[in-house]
Amino acid sequence: MNRRQLTFVLLPLLACSSPVKAPAERPEAAAPSANFSWVPVRPSTQATAEEYPARLLNTHLSAAVVVPPLPARIVEILVKTGDTVEKGTPLLRVIMPEVDIAAASATAAESSLAILQKRRTQLSALETEGLVRAADLASLDLEIARHAAEKLRARATLSVAGTSQGGTSTLRSPIDGVVTELSATLGEMRRPEDGPAARVRNRSGQRIEATFPGRPAEKATYSFRTAAGLTPLLLINQIPAPSGLGYLAWFDVPVGTDMPSAAEGRVVVAAETGPGAWVVPSSAVGTRAEGRFLIARTRDSEASLVPVDLLRLTSGEATVRGALPEGSLVASDPDRARSQLVALAVEAGV
Repeated sequence: MNRRQLTFVLLPLLACSSPVKAPAERPEAAAPSANFSWVPVRPSTQATAEEYPARLLNTHLSAAVVVPPLPARIVEILVKTGDTVEKGTPLLRVIMPEVDIAAASATAAESSLAILQKRRTQLSALETEGLVRAADLASLDLEIARHAAEKLRARATLSVAGTSQGGTSTLRSPIDGVVTELSATLGEMRRPEDGPAARVRNRSGQRIEATFPGRPAEKATYSFRTAAGLTPLLLINQIPAPSGLGYLAWFDVPVGTDMPSAAEGRVVVAAETGPGAWVVPSSAVGTRAEGRFLIARTRDSEASLVPVDLLRLTSGEATVRGALPEGSLVASDPDRARSQLVALAVEAGV
């Protein structure tokens, strides 16, 4: 290679400008050193899909249980296992003795307080004239406080039961879904510790969790793979894993999509495709102050530095977006290619 030809090869690289056409007499440019190779780029549609283990997480929208808040007797069962229900649908009717007691106590306490507070008002007028003993007032105040506490205790029990009065209470479905379990028996006495009287599950509403070795690409396409096939996913959020290794990511499915029955599967990651997106060896992507770059050429042009955006990076390949003509070749080691070409330019006095 003479000095004039080398000048045509290296000026585009040093100036970071567009490739310069090779002289007509040269058939094609060759690598100046065997320390790196020229590798053809591939369309982004040919990128290798990544897969990572994932699992389904139930949420308040996908699964719910119905439990009597207090010991309760089942007096009516309104649904059967397998029934489809809406949120708020009555499932069971029960009688809770503690609720009846609390309702009666609250009523009695309110009545007693009304009488005692009226008496306290009367004695307050006599107190200013010294016609009532302090001990009598203290005893009355103590009685008022005791009934007030009894009222609060009873109201708290009613609040736990979700009612304001005794009698029959209705247990309703917390979500839309299907009744998958109905363990209540008509007439039995159930306590909260006996477990759910009914379970309701929704065909959707779950969230999927997966662990990635690196930060998930926000513009990639994600799917959940099970034996039933692929379900499209939407990336919701991601954070560094608590272990310090990789990232935890969470996904939702599009509204109206039924989730597969499998509790575990794999998240499949497809790289972003579109104009200007290419697959290259991961080692071919270099870094400089201005950003990522490739050393690229075609069979009809000399090597030049091409700025690119990194879309996805794996251990073996990277998906980038940049002004690479179809059929481009990239240096497998951009830093070595750049330094060796610069060294040749200096040696040639360019």
